[in-house]
Amino acid sequence: MGLDEQEEIMEIVTSWQQEALEKVAVNLLREGIAAEVIVRVTGLTVEQVQQLQAQLSQEN
Repeated sequence: MGLDEQEEIMEIVTSWQQEALEKVAVNLLREGIAAEVIVRVTGLTVEQVQQLQAQLSQEN
């Protein structure tokens, strides 16, 4: 496995991890958990959580 292949695999894994964290954050937002808590628990930035919150608001 070459370096480029390893880097590509790591990018895919990182992308999956990010998606999983965002799904958890969305579920927590739906449960009414405060954004500040979600930031601490998931490691997402305040901006990322606010963006997810805005997306949820648009859906409803």
